[in-house]
Amino acid sequence: ACETLQITHFREEGIPGPDTFATLAWFPEKGFELTMWCFEEDPLAVYRNPNEPVHTDSCMECFLNVFPELTGKGYISVEANANGASHSSFGTDRHNRDYILNLGQPHPEVEVTYHVRDGHKCWQTRCLIRRDVLEALYGRPCDFGPGHKMRANFYKCAEAVAQPHWGAWSAVSRLDFHMPEHFGILEIV
Repeated sequence: ACETLQITHFREEGIPGPDTFATLAWFPEKGFELTMWCFEEDPLAVYRNPNEPVHTDSCMECFLNVFPELTGKGYISVEANANGASHSSFGTDRHNRDYILNLGQPHPEVEVTYHVRDGHKCWQTRCLIRRDVLEALYGRPCDFGPGHKMRANFYKCAEAVAQPHWGAWSAVSRLDFHMPEHFGILEIV
């Protein structure tokens, strides 16, 4: 069982974006399964390769810090467009990060599907944030059990569209998603 989170905090610099949801499920033998879906008729999807600027397309994103008590480590980001192209990096903030590939770890694979839910078109991304990758990035075992608390945020954005939007699950105080001080708390149950 896992809670469905909804992105409801859209920045005033854009318009309210489409209804967007996320789940993050922990599977001890594999890692975190991230699923996000968005009720968007025709998502902009230009980019197709790892670490291209997918945030300018219609994009759904997860920023996850599995050990928030560790200083100097930070959070992993997975940002994906409707082509399944994704950007993934690790670090403490916007300016102190590196691509997962540059850190010797495999780039997350994102699967995209299109559905009709409740009579409306939506697109969905699914990706595994692998346990072994997290252990390598944080330098410690990921033996998470019930009660383990993490910090995270989930986003929906589209910059290079006629009506741009930037939304977050946990509100941010300015137009910048790389603000770990605004991440919400998640707990493994």
